[in-house]
Amino acid sequence: MTAGRTPKLEQISAGDNFKGEVVSMLENNNMFTDFNRTELLTLADYCQAYLAPIGTIVFNEGEQSSYLCLLVEGKLSVYKDADGEKSKKLVDVRPGKTIGEMSVIDGLPYSATVKATDASKLILITKENFAKIGEDHPRLGVKILWKFSQLLSLRLRQTSGKLIDLL
Repeated sequence: MTAGRTPKLEQISAGDNFKGEVVSMLENNNMFTDFNRTELLTLADYCQAYLAPIGTIVFNEGEQSSYLCLLVEGKLSVYKDADGEKSKKLVDVRPGKTIGEMSVIDGLPYSATVKATDASKLILITKENFAKIGEDHPRLGVKILWKFSQLLSLRLRQTSGKLIDLL
């Protein structure tokens, strides 16, 4: 790697032989614990797996992109810009967690920067593939949206609780 360059996401194998490994990764993600094997096999067709070396920027705050990530291995840190001041670290993301779903759902830019602080393995689902799941497999699409809704509701409740503590 050249000095001063930010490492990039590196796609891991694709294809039928790799599909079983993607299913195993999905099975270990908290969001998909109540999905059956058939649903996970279907979902795997719409996913890509990547390695994120230490220092890789997964999302940039304000960037208009179109994918969400499921962290399989490693650690990511989430940073928020603070009105011209140094970015503040909000949280570390551990394996089994999902990030970036808000931007896939609402189409708005990412609300924070996410950086790999350990070498990490990720599963990405693009906005386009997320929409295709809904078109090709409506029941599965609704089930995933329901899980996203639950996740976002939980995060909003946690944030509201923290806000109350600060007031």
